[in-house]
Amino acid sequence: MPKFECRLGTAAGDVVIKELVAPDERVLRGQLEEKGYFIFGIRPKSGFLAALQGASPAKRKVGSKEFIVFNQEFSALLKAGLPVLTALELLLSRKRNTFFEKLLEEVKEDVRSGASLSEAFANRGDVLPRIYPATIASGERSGELVTVIQRYLFYLKTAQDVKKKIASAVIYPAILLTLAAVLITVLMTFIVPKFAQLFMGAGAKLPLLTRLVLGVSKVFQYGWPLMLAVVIAAPLTVKAIASRPNGRLMLDRFYLRLPLFGINVRRYNIANMCRTLGTLVQGGIPVVTALDVVADALGNAFYRVGLQEAKRLVLEGQSLWSSLERTGTATPLAIEMIEVGESTGALAEMLDQVSRFYDDELTTAVERFIAMLEPALLVVMAVLVAIIVLSVYMPLFSMYNLVGG
Repeated sequence: MPKFECRLGTAAGDVVIKELVAPDERVLRGQLEEKGYFIFGIRPKSGFLAALQGASPAKRKVGSKEFIVFNQEFSALLKAGLPVLTALELLLSRKRNTFFEKLLEEVKEDVRSGASLSEAFANRGDVLPRIYPATIASGERSGELVTVIQRYLFYLKTAQDVKKKIASAVIYPAILLTLAAVLITVLMTFIVPKFAQLFMGAGAKLPLLTRLVLGVSKVFQYGWPLMLAVVIAAPLTVKAIASRPNGRLMLDRFYLRLPLFGINVRRYNIANMCRTLGTLVQGGIPVVTALDVVADALGNAFYRVGLQEAKRLVLEGQSLWSSLERTGTATPLAIEMIEVGESTGALAEMLDQVSRFYDDELTTAVERFIAMLEPALLVVMAVLVAIIVLSVYMPLFSMYNLVGG
């Protein structure tokens, strides 16, 4: 009989992964539901399909803009009173992207065969954000599917807005850095060596500044293979370290300790953590289950490990704020606000406030840094070009004076 990997929620609010054997998925689903499990997803682990999955290339993911449009249309159809299956069929008739159309077709078939909508999306694996099936599941349980989808749309748009603000702030300095690198490379590789030949032919004694610039120029001329090797080897080395069991955790801890950069990494992850956790808690997902989903949703290994430990502490009976405090995954300010939210029964609202606060903090910090970086880059570029030009013209003036004398 085929083997299946099952991701299940228990009555205690825990999430477990089990490998079980059954004649087919429908029989296994019925057995698990009889035992009181909440089914997040079931995947085949043996046979020809599993072999294909193991041999297939990296999975594609649905584009965020396309996914937002789908959810907007889907929630509008559900709000109009259409059944889930009818809404999916109607949306399928309008889609043009073959990958997303295939995914929706699979979801529709799962729903038609008796699976819930959340289970159908969870069965698609990592193609969709893991928070999405959990959010849909909370809407199915509460009977407020449209409200839950609209809340998820707000979550997506907020996260995208923060990323767009940061990206737009970084574009201009990135262009300046690229132009500076190209300009310096052209000057040191092609222009300065031409003058070096002239100086050597004249036999004049060169000033110290000129000798230094000519030495750097030789590094650009003859050392470019080494520089290219370093540029290629650096990201490969980081990737190799990250692929080791504790390598990613070590790198992410290192990033958090960096001056200026580290505090903004922490702000970004705390904002993401609280936004995702607040969305799930507001949808009725138990805190323990929500912590498990959030841990998978975050890209930072330090926060993933910390949230898994916080989940264990919550299961032991500790409060969420004290668990986050012990694991070091939240700042004192965030912990105080979460403590107030737990004590007043307004945890979701407080988590949302924390995420908004750190979103604003991060955006302000990045904009302030960029505002200082732009003039600094211009000054550095001007100084470097002035040094190169001066190093070239000083010997020319000396040669002119000797000829004139």
